[in-house]
Amino acid sequence: MRKVLSWIFYISYPIVLIMLFASLLTTTPYMRISKGLYRTHDQIYYDHMYVARQLIDYINYRHDDMYFGEDENDPNPVMTQIAIDHMVDVREVYTRLRVTAVIALLLAVSSLVIMGKKDTLWLYQTLKQSFWLPLAFVVFVGTWFVIDFGRIFTWFHLLFFDGGWQLPSIEHPHYPGVFIADPLILIVPEAFWLVSGVLILIGVIFAYLLTLFINHKLVRRWVLSEEKK
Repeated sequence: MRKVLSWIFYISYPIVLIMLFASLLTTTPYMRISKGLYRTHDQIYYDHMYVARQLIDYINYRHDDMYFGEDENDPNPVMTQIAIDHMVDVREVYTRLRVTAVIALLLAVSSLVIMGKKDTLWLYQTLKQSFWLPLAFVVFVGTWFVIDFGRIFTWFHLLFFDGGWQLPSIEHPHYPGVFIADPLILIVPEAFWLVSGVLILIGVIFAYLLTLFINHKLVRRWVLSEEKK
């Protein structure tokens, strides 16, 4: 029973952390910070932040309209139909991941509460050993990111999406005969996801360091006080 509860925490806690930092990256402030950082942003012909806000609000269920224009005064959809269909799939996948994260949070908290009530030393040891699994994950995924992010990006889409995620180039709406990447690719290119993935991994590492610090400073003190009784 002890090993089962410990492993429930080992598995559920990193899921919570990954989705927590992923949620922070799907915000308007993050899109504002990212503006102009990628080569494709130089080709953007629409109102960058207006479109970014529309995408973020759609992902977070603030509206269901993906047929917005280049700016708030433009009635013509700036997104291609294939990109719109892909964003529908993205929101569905992201929603399932968030639900999974909520379940993982409940499991992680429940396991900690049970361990804390039954044996504080058990709780301390579980937290002390909790970083090994995510450390292996971070090293493996981080190395993969550096070596071949394009392949991991493709495999991720093959795993979570049935099809329609490869967006073709389009003719520039203002310069006939000039072809550019899909409007969605322009604002969130592959490099955007590489940087976002790295930031999530850094966030997870920081969270575990904080967890280990709290465990050493507070939980360890709790264990010592229990042993003195």
